[in-house]
Parts: sequence; C-alpha cells; structure tokens
Amino acid sequence: MNNVMIVSAARTPFGAFGGQLKDLSEQQLGASMMLEAVQRAGIDPEKIDEVIVGTAKQTSKPSNCGRHAMLVARLPEKVPAYTVQRNSASGLQAIVNGYWAIKSGDAGVILAGGTESMSQIPFEIRNARYEFTEKQREIVDAIPAQEVGAQPVEKYGVVTMAQVAENLAKKYRLSDEEQINYSSISRERAKIAVESGQINEEIGEVVLKKGKKEEKISKDELTNAQDLLAKPADAAAMCLLASPEKVRELSLPCLGQILSVGIAAGDPRYTGLGIVEASRIALKKANLALADIDVIELNEISAAQCLAIFREWQGWGVNPDELVQKVNPNGGALATGNPWGAMGAVLFTKLIFELRRREAKKGLVALAAEGGQGMALIVQKV
Repeated sequence: MNNVMIVSAARTPFGAFGGQLKDLSEQQLGASMMLEAVQRAGIDPEKIDEVIVGTAKQTSKPSNCGRHAMLVARLPEKVPAYTVQRNSASGLQAIVNGYWAIKSGDAGVILAGGTESMSQIPFEIRNARYEFTEKQREIVDAIPAQEVGAQPVEKYGVVTMAQVAENLAKKYRLSDEEQINYSSISRERAKIAVESGQINEEIGEVVLKKGKKEEKISKDELTNAQDLLAKPADAAAMCLLASPEKVRELSLPCLGQILSVGIAAGDPRYTGLGIVEASRIALKKANLALADIDVIELNEISAAQCLAIFREWQGWGVNPDELVQKVNPNGGALATGNPWGAMGAVLFTKLIFELRRREAKKGLVALAAEGGQGMALIVQKV
C-alpha cells in the first residue's frame, strides 16, 4: 500500500451568505482553487490521473460539478472527474476518495477538494412537472430542506441543525453561557487571524469580474451575528495528492502525509457525535492518542456540538485547557460560516498551513455530516 503525500493546497476566502462571493458559482469557485493548487504544485496538469470534487447541494446548472469545474479551469479534457456527496463532509470525502485511490495503487496523482455556493442554492418548485397549478405546486427553500431531508422524517421527525444543537445541549447539560463563551472565542480568534494576516498563505485570491473591471478578493468575510449556529457561506478548497513515487518522479513539493481516516455514524438527532467515533477510529489506525495531536480543525456546526465533543474527548484523558488551545486556533464556522460541501476541504487546508505556522507535527480534521455521520482524518507534516 502506498503512502499518500500532500503536494499542495489552497482555499478561497470565505464569503458570507449573500456576501462577497455570491456572484460566483460553485464551479467557478472550484475552478479557481483547482488552478491555484496546480500552480502551487508546479505540476503539468497532464500528469493528473483524476479530479474528485465534493459538493452538498448542486444547483440545477452543473450536472457533474467536478467535471464542469475542471473544464472551466481549462484543465486537460482527457483528465476524468466526478462529484461526491456526503452533505457537509462532501469535500473531505473527495479527499478521502483520492487518498484511497493512491493508497491502493489505482492512481498516482489526484486533484481533490470541495466547493459550495450556498448563496446560489435555489428555491425548488415541487410537484410542478405534471400539474403546474397553485394548488399542486410547492415552493421550498432548498437550504433548510437539505437538513430535513438528510434522514427519513417518518422515523426521526423534522431534524434541523438547530434541533440537533438543542438535543445536544440537553444531553450534555450545556448552559447558554458556555455556548456563548465558546462562540465568542471562535469569533475573536477568526478576527485576529484575518486582521493579522497570519492565514494569508493558505488563501488563493479570487477574481470577480464586474463588466470591464476586476475585483480581487483575498480576505475572509466574517459573520456579524452572535449566533450559536453556523451561518451558510460560500467557499472552495482544493489539494493535490500524490504517491511518494510520483513526488520523486515529478520533483513535486511535499507539505505532509495523510496517516489515517475514520468514518462513523449514529442517530441523526445527535449529529456531531459521529465525530467522536470517527476520530477514535482514525487515531487507532494511526496508532496515536488524542494527546499526540498538535492541532485540531473541528467544524463548528453549532457551539453545542463542539462542547459535546469536548466533553467526550476530555473523557479520553486530555487536559481541557490544552484541548481548547489545540482546537480551531484561527476560529471556526461560527465566525466564518459553514459552506457545506466545501468545509471539509477548507478545514484540511487550514490544518496543513497551521501545522507549518506552528512548526507542529500532527493534526486532525473532524467534522459531522447531516444525517448523523462523522468523519476524521489525521495528517502528519513532513
């Protein structure tokens, strides 16, 4: 089995819902970071074996966002591409698919990541194909419908991330004060990270054309609301993965190595707790303890979810104060918003660059996917 090396990675700045990236489609956002990852790697794109992209809610325009985006990026037509969907974990799933392909020897070089334009997710008109009447047609906002549709309503009732947060707060007896405090820390860290410029290296500039003028966007747009739930957002992130043999053959740079992956699932009414088992699986595969991890990028779907996971992780013998310092050192989705299908790839990119900034060795990406699933991935800097 091959080791899997991380050659390059880049993410767009975050765009708030209806904000600075709202006029860029998911395929445009994805294409911009595909080019950025390829340029940073210094690789001939003809050498790429496949492109894999995660997106949670494709609009009605691109039928295969991954293929569409790589053609927008003008990558070689001969390179195949496909799209994967695991709700908020879609981008990380794309990277994991690339990891599996290289590890098994089926591929040598993979371009993978996630993209999401939540600002362009449409309303849907249901029941309109056969009888377009006011009585029959149903107009639905596809964003909340996506959360509810992640599990059968007949079995679990109407499950939204707000309801999940309430369920977790009750289960773990989390006070409003605890949740507000966690959210405030995330926002303050994100604000410092943006204002100091310490995260600039991980961001690829996005160009928005307005007539004959071009606007260059390179800074995260943070949310203003003091909310305990992550807001929708727009973003994309891509990375180039390769086998050690291809790294040597093509003289590619190397940022790190993927050590292991964990995937788990449970009751959708407590979505988020899947992260706990997924991280346990990933740590066991890598023969590591949570205390061995230097940096953790955890998706903040809600403050309650993060605090619930902290409670579980602390039961593994990890010092609570150390855990707070390790998790999301530059803030999380409570500050930036949660661009569903892009978020796993964004967290992956943030982790790689934070390990470099800290001169740390090992890191963990962990995030939940609507429907009760969780994913975790461990990276080692080389």
